[in-house]
Amino acid sequence: MRMILNNLRRRKTRTLLTMLGIAIGVAAVIVLSAFGAGMADGFGQIGSPAEADLTVYQKDALLIMMGVIDQATGDDLARVRGVAAVAGTVVGVIQTRESPYFLVAGEDPHGFAIGHYRLVVGRPLSAKRQLMLGKSAAAHFNKRVGDSFRLGDASYRVVGIYATGASFEDNGAVIHLADAQRIFDKRQQVSYFKLKLHNLQQRDAVKQAIERGWDDLAATRSGEPSKQDDMLSLYRSFGWFLGIFAILVGGLGMMNAMLMSVFERTREIGVLRALGWRRHRVIGMILGEALVLALSGGLLGIGLGVILTQLASLSPAVSGFLSGTFNPVVFVQALVTALVLGAVGGAYPALRAARLAPVEAMRAESGAAVHWGAGARLLTRISGGGALRNLWRRPNRTLTSAIGLGIGVGFIVTLMGITTGMRTLFTNMLSAGQADLVAEQANASDAAFSAIDERIAEQLRARPEVRAVSKLVLGTTSAPGLPFFFAFGLDPHEEYIQHYRIRTGGMLARPRDILLGRLAADSLKKRVGDSLHLAGSSYRVVGIYENGVSYEDAGGVIALNEAQRLFRKPHQVSFIGIALRDPSQAAPIAATLERAFPAIMVNQAANVTERMQDFATLNAVFAALVGLMVLVNSIVMANVMMMSVFERTQEIGVLRALGWTQQRVLGMVLVESIALSGLSGLAGVAIGVALGALFTLEPTYGRLLPPTYTATMLGQVLALALILGALGGLLPAWRAARLRPVKALRYE
Repeated sequence: MRMILNNLRRRKTRTLLTMLGIAIGVAAVIVLSAFGAGMADGFGQIGSPAEADLTVYQKDALLIMMGVIDQATGDDLARVRGVAAVAGTVVGVIQTRESPYFLVAGEDPHGFAIGHYRLVVGRPLSAKRQLMLGKSAAAHFNKRVGDSFRLGDASYRVVGIYATGASFEDNGAVIHLADAQRIFDKRQQVSYFKLKLHNLQQRDAVKQAIERGWDDLAATRSGEPSKQDDMLSLYRSFGWFLGIFAILVGGLGMMNAMLMSVFERTREIGVLRALGWRRHRVIGMILGEALVLALSGGLLGIGLGVILTQLASLSPAVSGFLSGTFNPVVFVQALVTALVLGAVGGAYPALRAARLAPVEAMRAESGAAVHWGAGARLLTRISGGGALRNLWRRPNRTLTSAIGLGIGVGFIVTLMGITTGMRTLFTNMLSAGQADLVAEQANASDAAFSAIDERIAEQLRARPEVRAVSKLVLGTTSAPGLPFFFAFGLDPHEEYIQHYRIRTGGMLARPRDILLGRLAADSLKKRVGDSLHLAGSSYRVVGIYENGVSYEDAGGVIALNEAQRLFRKPHQVSFIGIALRDPSQAAPIAATLERAFPAIMVNQAANVTERMQDFATLNAVFAALVGLMVLVNSIVMANVMMMSVFERTQEIGVLRALGWTQQRVLGMVLVESIALSGLSGLAGVAIGVALGALFTLEPTYGRLLPPTYTATMLGQVLALALILGALGGLLPAWRAARLRPVKALRYE
């Protein structure tokens, strides 16, 4: 062990950079996993308060908070034998100036559910236009009891500050149920009901009675599996999936470091072998160094991840997504992953070291000695001389570096491709039907929550500059065998439905008719004439269409009124497509309509995603991931180039002695670094496209998120790779340029 530690101390810079590469990868896993777990815990805790004996929610809602149930149903539930009290809750997310996702719950001040919010200071709600603020939200917004707090277009007076221990709730607010119904346009509706029972032993009987009496409702108690568990599992695995790429890049960087270590110590290893060290002992020494690096980097990464998560939780914009607690399982998984990468990364260098013959190894010069193989000579001839020639002195290291860095670049390519694909699909979907403008609810935090009063569509239709209006209700539910089913509610007499290309069967004629997309029909094994059960209702398949837009082809079309009934949006629509008499005036007309109708946000159809909060959030997440990858890749690049400079210290000393200036040496190393980055960028594009193709094979989400690549995007990726090379090469180039000739020539 002492020798292992001494070997690592001999190259402090390399050891530090290698550890840092691993540490940032592990930290990424910790932070992203904390976000994923925080989202899953936050959504999971909504609707599952310990004070309630049962929660009743819409059976096919993807998340309990997205359900819509008629408020009058509460009176019927109260008459079920064994039910002592019923409390309806409305939950929604709105945008505030400081946070794009601010959770607001509406509760009856006289119901038992209000007791879930334990007051820290102040008093409970007693009337409308009053608000209780979560403890974390009060701290972020610097609010106290008596202050005013603005939600949407109304101001509320803070009467109390509460704490529940749930991050979403503690970063949100509670208002009167009627106020919440008005804000979220759910008049006479609730998101779910909470039930108190006379006797807990009757819980199963009450649950069965409710599920027998209402086909579209389900009942569960806190901690029980529910329909939303699939979605919550996705959130939990999302962070780990993204973080693993960062740790993989760091692991390949470590393999490079260990390879370099073996190259440098060829004579030393030869001496050890001559002194009687057996091969397994040499393997143990090299593997031991790799594992110590991995363990140190892993522990450093865990600490870094915890610090970064705590810092992120100080921001009102993201604090709600962080649960404030860390799952020890994630720490163990990240550490084990780092150790496995350490073992894998150290295996090849260790085997190479063990195979060295003692006599040949002792003949080797210092690290500057290089055996030019046939492949290296060929690559050198192809690439020419100069700085590029140096890349092929160590072809294994160059290729390992290019692949390692390429994985990080490829991850960026895949993310950009999926994001661009989503934008293209969404734009194509909403701009279909010859729409020049698309209207969404103003300040909607997510397209799924958009709700526009249907009367606005009729008022728009009456304006002289408008040629036609199409109403669209977009809802997501599940179908037997499909975790997600996109249902589009359309009026068969409006223009939008005309872009559906029906391959088999006919158009909607009756309320319970449905057109199925080709992907959905194939997955569900449905044909024209079959019946399909959705959200407690049965529909007859009258046609199969194929538009080439995966969102549409993986769903179905039902009549507008039926969709409003199914998704509890009476007299509401999700989007309005607007066709103009003069499409060239789309931009000024959009601005005019927004001034005339403050409740809607109007975008040109070709740029419909630019102002949508969904894509703003996606862009922010994407930018953070790209920044993470650039950081990890820069460190790995700096490590690789630093090793190259160490290896060629004597050579650089000779060049300096022959009159090379510091600027010329600096340029040589920088060009080499940028060339390696360019190679990594090309490898990354190939890896990214391959990853994207693999992603589309995933049966649940792959077909809904097909990546799209553009020449501009790939050019940006290559430019990013070159910038990364310049950043990573700066420190090694600066060190090489500062080498004194005499000192460099003495280097061994």
